[in-house]
Amino acid sequence: MTSPWTAGQVASVAPDASSLAAAQKLAGSWSQTGQVENGLWGLCQGSGSKPYQAIVDLSGPAYKCSCPSRKFPCKHALGLLLEWSTGRVPVAAEPLDFAAEWLAQREGKAAQQPVPAAKAVADPATAQKRAERVASGLVELDLWITDQIRGGLASMDISWEALDGVAARMVDAQAPGVAGALRSLAGAVAGAENWPELVLGELVRLHLLVVAHQRMDQLPGPLRDSVRAHVGYPVSTESVMELPAVRELWMVMGSRITEEKRLFTRTTWLLGRATGRWAILLDFSHGSPNFSGVVPPVGHVVDADLHFYPGAAALRARLGATHGDAEPFTTLPAGNIAAALEHYTDAVSADPWLRSWPVVVTDVTPSYVDGSWFLVDKSGSALPAEGDSRMMWTLLGISGGYPVSVCGTWNARYIEAFSVFVSGQVTAL
Repeated sequence: MTSPWTAGQVASVAPDASSLAAAQKLAGSWSQTGQVENGLWGLCQGSGSKPYQAIVDLSGPAYKCSCPSRKFPCKHALGLLLEWSTGRVPVAAEPLDFAAEWLAQREGKAAQQPVPAAKAVADPATAQKRAERVASGLVELDLWITDQIRGGLASMDISWEALDGVAARMVDAQAPGVAGALRSLAGAVAGAENWPELVLGELVRLHLLVVAHQRMDQLPGPLRDSVRAHVGYPVSTESVMELPAVRELWMVMGSRITEEKRLFTRTTWLLGRATGRWAILLDFSHGSPNFSGVVPPVGHVVDADLHFYPGAAALRARLGATHGDAEPFTTLPAGNIAAALEHYTDAVSADPWLRSWPVVVTDVTPSYVDGSWFLVDKSGSALPAEGDSRMMWTLLGISGGYPVSVCGTWNARYIEAFSVFVSGQVTAL
């Protein structure tokens, strides 16, 4: 039987703060709740005569509710999880009919997963044509970069349309990683006072990538893999899973879901308890954020094998075999500001195209000074922090003005927090 989540772990799967607040108001509205193995269910009385039917499959997690909400999970699924976290969902012999049907369907789909087809052998001629196409596109990119520098950044068109046009050319050249960097730059410079600094830094990074791609035969293997990854060469799941696994006690430090053109991406940050090694799991879902990957919730530690994508500073991984059930953790390894900066420096030294790196900073106090946010440690050292207003004020509220441990990504300019650890509990932001 899966151990109940904490309130912070329930908050980590909420689509927004308003949904979580609405879920908390549902206490006392539940009836016929129950749990069996990884399934939760219950009836929640709303304004109508017929109660809503909410179901949660904890092995996903996955959610289903009879309400018309487009949020995922809806407030009823969140409310059911909150009921469970407080011990108000009893263990049952078997689920109610509506829950049994849906849980059985999910089990059936999992059992009917097609047997993987025999691996197709890559055609060397096709790979060579792609490499030539990428190389040609990168030459055009470098000429465009040179033109921007010669003309001066003051006269550069940094509009979304202009940068998206160059990005589209990189897509045609089968360099989607470069295209993504250009489109991210378009969003970053919008309204930024220091846009020349941002643009120049990105142009330098892209020029370095072009040069490295032209000299890939001279690069060590891991750095060559990094160049290919940043350009956007595909890496098959099968080839990653064939690489040696790293078995560790992986602590789930944070999780975040983003959406672009109806493609939902779930990013999960893991930290190895013994090695201090970071890993990122990426899961994708089109149309709705219904992720099938079995990833433990934030605040749990799992003994698992991770297979890392190749690279000089390997970070992205795929989850392999797990050994036993996930359990909550209550302590974090220490990590001060100086150590966080050192870890980032080591990562960028290995892979100069990295834009950020996960870090943990312990015993820091969120501070709001003259319109800017900082994380300040006991010595007075501080890191600039950024994020949406709701997230930052939530962080300050959780801390209560006292030191906490913050997990986030550092990009040499600011830290963007994705979770906070206090009183033995991780809360996703």
